[in-house]
Amino acid sequence: MVSGARSIIRPMATANVEPIEEFVPEKAREVRWSLIHRVVFRFVFCYFVLYCMPDTGRASLPGLSFVALPYTSVLHAIASWVAIHIFHLSGENVTYFRTGSGDTTLAYISNLLFVVFSVVVTLVWSVADRRRPNYRTLHAWLRLLVRYTLAVTLFAYGMAKVVPLQFRSPGLSKLIEPFGEFSPMGVLWNFMGASLPYTILAGSAEVLSGVLLLFRRMTTLGALFSTAVMMNVASLNYCYDVPVKLYSTNLLLMSIFLAAPDLRRLANVFVLNRTAEPADPMAVRFERRPLQIAAKVVWVAFLGLTIVGAAFGAWQGYQQFYARVKHNALYGLYDVESCRLRGRELTLATDSTRWRKVAIMDQSVVVQKLDDSMIYYPLTLQGNTLGLGGNSRLVWSRTNDDRLTLDGQVGWSAATIRIRKIDTRDLPINRGFHWIQERPFNH
Repeated sequence: MVSGARSIIRPMATANVEPIEEFVPEKAREVRWSLIHRVVFRFVFCYFVLYCMPDTGRASLPGLSFVALPYTSVLHAIASWVAIHIFHLSGENVTYFRTGSGDTTLAYISNLLFVVFSVVVTLVWSVADRRRPNYRTLHAWLRLLVRYTLAVTLFAYGMAKVVPLQFRSPGLSKLIEPFGEFSPMGVLWNFMGASLPYTILAGSAEVLSGVLLLFRRMTTLGALFSTAVMMNVASLNYCYDVPVKLYSTNLLLMSIFLAAPDLRRLANVFVLNRTAEPADPMAVRFERRPLQIAAKVVWVAFLGLTIVGAAFGAWQGYQQFYARVKHNALYGLYDVESCRLRGRELTLATDSTRWRKVAIMDQSVVVQKLDDSMIYYPLTLQGNTLGLGGNSRLVWSRTNDDRLTLDGQVGWSAATIRIRKIDTRDLPINRGFHWIQERPFNH
């Protein structure tokens, strides 16, 4: 079986087809790795193979989700069992469900299982295969798996920023929410969404890294780009308490893994001012022509699925969140000019529960009171009536182009509220870019 497998590959110095990996001279193939090098590789191989398999909230190679479905089910069952019987946890901590968080208890337990399983396999593998001089071919296939998985992930997240789906402009309710009420993640999300050019720039860096990783000869450059990008992403996740810390850390480790074989060469050029030897391709090439053609077809198909798939997903998101959005006639942010509740006029000086601002959105109404507390109402708009849930009803009438009168009841209290629309383009957060500033505008 082994000799048959070896008969289809042969030493090669170069390769002209991208997906058909190169061979290296026979002497290089027989170089003996150190014991530590071999042991570390065995662990890294096991860990990354496990982590690159599909799981909830993680991007994976096209078509792999269906193949790996039994694996995912078994992993989830084992992780839940460990959570219950080893860590003695209960409740939602031991149940898989979508929360938008990648840092759940079960996510950490799953990652711990990857580490434990990799350690066990490494020990057994090191004893059973202790005479093998190196794992050059296996290393080449592992790099292929890691760089394609990383490329798909960077494409997905990058396109969600190039077409600003992940970070969108702060909503009307956020514009009136006190800054002290923001969570650290809320600060980051609205900071990113407040600047469309910066968001697109950040996404473009991720997309570029993904493109470079799809081409073998560009792997080192792509790994350096992705390391810088993922170091920034991971830092933001840690510093702003974004629950994707575990995932971004693993993606950073993948980037470092891809760059690691060339670190000595890069240090020679950039630090030690020495000549760098040619890169070691660490790759395999199929000898038979049908296999070469098949490899090329698979690579082209993968390239198309990755690029076209990410672009199509971004376009669908754009159509859903931007192109087809039609706001209701009252959509906007309003100042409250007068507020009569519970049969009396509430003034700025007498009652902190007086309404200060009103944000009328497509499916909700948010009210900011004088004491900065926020009230959220579900909205149903029928003709000239705003339904705010329960028995709260307000009939609106337009005084002039930018003023409305709301008359009806809020809860069990009669209400008459006069509001004036605010042009959000005049808010400080929307002041835009200025080449020349005589003084800093730090509001």
